[in-house]
Amino acid sequence: MSDVDVIVLDIDGGAMLRDCIDSIKNQSVASRDVIVFDNGSDTRLQLAGVRIIRSETNVGFAAGVNAAYRQTTAGYVALVNNDVILDRDWLVTVKKALDRDVRIAAVQTVIRRDEQTVDGAGIDISDGTFRQIGHGLQLGVPLPSAWGVSATAALYRRAALGDRVFDERFFAYYEDVELSARLHAGEWRTIVLPVAKATHRGSASASLLGRDAQRLRTRNRYWVARMHRGVGRIGSLLLEDAKLLLRGRSSLRGMIEGMCSRL
Repeated sequence: MSDVDVIVLDIDGGAMLRDCIDSIKNQSVASRDVIVFDNGSDTRLQLAGVRIIRSETNVGFAAGVNAAYRQTTAGYVALVNNDVILDRDWLVTVKKALDRDVRIAAVQTVIRRDEQTVDGAGIDISDGTFRQIGHGLQLGVPLPSAWGVSATAALYRRAALGDRVFDERFFAYYEDVELSARLHAGEWRTIVLPVAKATHRGSASASLLGRDAQRLRTRNRYWVARMHRGVGRIGSLLLEDAKLLLRGRSSLRGMIEGMCSRL
């Protein structure tokens, strides 16, 4: 039995969640515990072999993960989105990487979008914005080294996290970028393994949040840049959002909140 607890946050995931849980249960190395945080689903979850923590309302991805994290005790904690399917050797692969170096705080593999395409291979901040490396590219194409780790499917070291995973003020989106920045500030390492061991089938969170999703995505990027010097550049984010606004893919309210709200 490995020293790993797995957290999955869910809102009405249905069959998608069950496929995710099946892939966790079928790992070649078993996790110690699987906790599903039901973040205000309309239908109460009924899943065998997992612990379910229920909130009657949507408290946000960050707060939901933190609530589940407080119920874990393992030395390693995996975060897996409810729309992710893990390869059978995902857990053994990422755990071996963490075991090799006690200063590594977080590990992910390349994540597929489908059998031919990359969904993400870590976080890039080199142009002053925040991007998923390799998104939409063909699997097997050489990819640059990642600065940070995406929480879509990742394994974290408890000693690096301390008493929380995410900053709950973020609610949802870019909380994993802020976490990577916080880990680096504490002189921890994060790595992305150059092998594809998980498939991300596409999130429904944006539709669940409605118009708030665009505002949160916009606001939180500026928050990261303001909180962590050298991680993101306000000028680069403003230039990107000016272009996105013309296509209806950014939020003026989110920009104002991101730059002016008190942190």
